[in-house]
Amino acid sequence: MAESYDFVVIGGGHNGLSAACTLGAAGASVLVVEQRPVLGGLSASNAYLPAAPQHVLSLGAMDDMFMSCTSIVDDLQLRRHGFQTITVPAPYGWIGPDGETLLLFADLDRTLAEVRRFSPHDARAYADLQPALSWIFRALVTVMSRHPAELPKRELGKHLLKLAPDRAIRRRLGQIMTSNLVELMAECFRSDAMRSLGTYWGSMIGPIDADGGGFYCVGLAAVHSRPGVQRPRGGMRSIVGSLESRARSLGVQVRTSCGVAEVVVEGGEASGVRLSDGTVVDARRGVLAAVPPQTAYGPLLAEGVLDSNVTTKVAMMPASGNNSATFKVDLAVGGRVSFPVAQARRDRLDGHDLRTVSLMTGTFGDQIEQLALIRQGRSLAAPPSYLAVLSGLDPTVAPPGQDVVYLASNVPAQPREDWADVRDRYAEGVLATAGTHLSGLDAEIGRVVTSPADFGAQYATPNGSYFHVDMTPLRLAMNRPAPGLGGYRSPVAGYFHAGAGSHPGGGVSGWPGRLAARTALTDR
Repeated sequence: MAESYDFVVIGGGHNGLSAACTLGAAGASVLVVEQRPVLGGLSASNAYLPAAPQHVLSLGAMDDMFMSCTSIVDDLQLRRHGFQTITVPAPYGWIGPDGETLLLFADLDRTLAEVRRFSPHDARAYADLQPALSWIFRALVTVMSRHPAELPKRELGKHLLKLAPDRAIRRRLGQIMTSNLVELMAECFRSDAMRSLGTYWGSMIGPIDADGGGFYCVGLAAVHSRPGVQRPRGGMRSIVGSLESRARSLGVQVRTSCGVAEVVVEGGEASGVRLSDGTVVDARRGVLAAVPPQTAYGPLLAEGVLDSNVTTKVAMMPASGNNSATFKVDLAVGGRVSFPVAQARRDRLDGHDLRTVSLMTGTFGDQIEQLALIRQGRSLAAPPSYLAVLSGLDPTVAPPGQDVVYLASNVPAQPREDWADVRDRYAEGVLATAGTHLSGLDAEIGRVVTSPADFGAQYATPNGSYFHVDMTPLRLAMNRPAPGLGGYRSPVAGYFHAGAGSHPGGGVSGWPGRLAARTALTDR
């Protein structure tokens, strides 16, 4: 006899686990199948290096900007299952070639004083942006936990009514939502530091050259909003571990190193899954795919199940649409890493520990040049990069006196050459950038290098896109991942999409999985 559950969840990332917790709490029997040997997907952190078994590396996400702003942690009782966070006092900043730093503190007044050191004009502009950006952030948090079909007539409408009397905010919103991020940063700020910081940070959310992408700088308000940027204590595996523990406490069954060959469709309805080893698992009430929509509506369904209208929409979903994707180098270091030049300058100012800040490099000109090269499938030899000593804020992720270093850079998703031929060269480029600011990297024990192609092969990220579908203004709410495919239900009855390609989108929130599960529970 085939195995049988109420629901089968494909994908053991944080959205798949969130879906499983939601289904299990409703009394359903659930099986989660994950093709990798560990749960968590890009939200996981682990001791990936046998030579460094106590160094916890985060290959994907490292912070929580949205989950802690919603009710999901309490809804799923994650604190009872070990979830803890650290509030980051100055989450992000910029570091210049001479070691000068501009830090964004959780305290807005302190940040304004910091920006004023570079430009009084920029401090005023930063303050002027806050009401509109704070409105966008509050709106995002509010709609995050709502089914997208509800948004136009409920929460968004309320916020629009509140906004309407303030013409200044409306004007600023118009500027933000009609500009691309690069143009917005050039228009608002004069200092190279603020322009570069805003541009780089926004590039981690979406294509900074996309019209309407000015809202990617919403992080400039999120930093100052309660509870602020949170980092899971012990690494991102704290989130994954608490979700797994909660799911198992509800009777959810979990299988790792278990691939799905096909979603079984009978009579136009999803009835289960066929595993890679040929085993068929029945799903009496539904199958949830917490994977990219390109996979959910592609390899997981037999040819002919979907009509050409749907397959065309799937083919047109933008993923790293401007060819920009993330290249990662994660290091286990056998000693202490520091920013010697920059820290000496900081000590003369306020003594803030730069090892606790995620610092972004490069001038504004560097950001624009790198973007132009990326479009051509090329990169600067030492590209602008994101530098974070994760053990500086959370010593539990490395042995005493040793460090974990997280390095990232925007590079071509599709370079001119094959990734196999240029992967090492790109890694050395990122390390060259890091080496101009960091000391102690020569005590490296080992590294994990992950190119956009590696992310695609290991985590099924389409074109190296963390968010599966670019977070453009026209790919949100019911238009996410595409018009007609929003709202979690697929064209196949009993088959639901629960990944980052659905509302509310990418990042670590757990809401795509939770909302998809709620939708599935109402169907039958």
